[in-house]
Amino acid sequence: MAEEIILSADLYNNAVTERTDDYTAKPRVTGTARNRQVAERIVARGSEFRVETIEHILNMADQEKALLISMGKSVVDGVGQYLVNISGPFIGETASFDPAKNKLGVTYTIGKLLRDMLNAVKVETRKATTGPVINDIIDSATGEENMLLTSGSAAIINGTNIRVDGEGETIGVFFTKTGGTAQKCPLVIHNNPSQLTVLMPAMEDGEYTLSITTQYASGNRLVKSARTYTFPTLLYVGNKPG
Repeated sequence: MAEEIILSADLYNNAVTERTDDYTAKPRVTGTARNRQVAERIVARGSEFRVETIEHILNMADQEKALLISMGKSVVDGVGQYLVNISGPFIGETASFDPAKNKLGVTYTIGKLLRDMLNAVKVETRKATTGPVINDIIDSATGEENMLLTSGSAAIINGTNIRVDGEGETIGVFFTKTGGTAQKCPLVIHNNPSQLTVLMPAMEDGEYTLSITTQYASGNRLVKSARTYTFPTLLYVGNKPG
């Protein structure tokens, strides 16, 4: 029997419309899966190869795909199609690539395997709590969104009910290095329910998660117990691995 695919989603009030019964759905991220977890699932399905062997092959596949995409190849797998793109202005027909104005990115198109799987997903919704929700983070030094961070620089965080309010050392904005401990932002420059400006702590190069812990709730209320929201997008200081 095929595994039932269930996606949980939280319903939030839609602030764009005036209707009181209009909501938007935000998928609930339940964790992070890397090649190790993928390999473990493959072994659990009956593969004769060891987890370490499969993980090694998956890692090599990632490296080769990234290289091919960087070379201008169209890479197609079961997840989708990947194509490198270039953004920014080029003045004149002999203009060269300027890293200060131009950036390389990737265009992604969903693949048939994933598209068919999404068609089979069962979505279960529930009304969201009044706790904080992070939508995005922008590095003030570079303008990077949801990607690279500059250690010790300022950052703008957008979301809902993210005002930092309450008592105790656990209240605040934190960056946690993968496998490490949480570092608290030393200063909240602007503190609003929908937007924060924070001074990020001094962070080593690596992979981080962003979280906010606050007692603030909608309607300028304070709840008894602090609530924490962890931004599901992984962030990086230094260069993104791979």
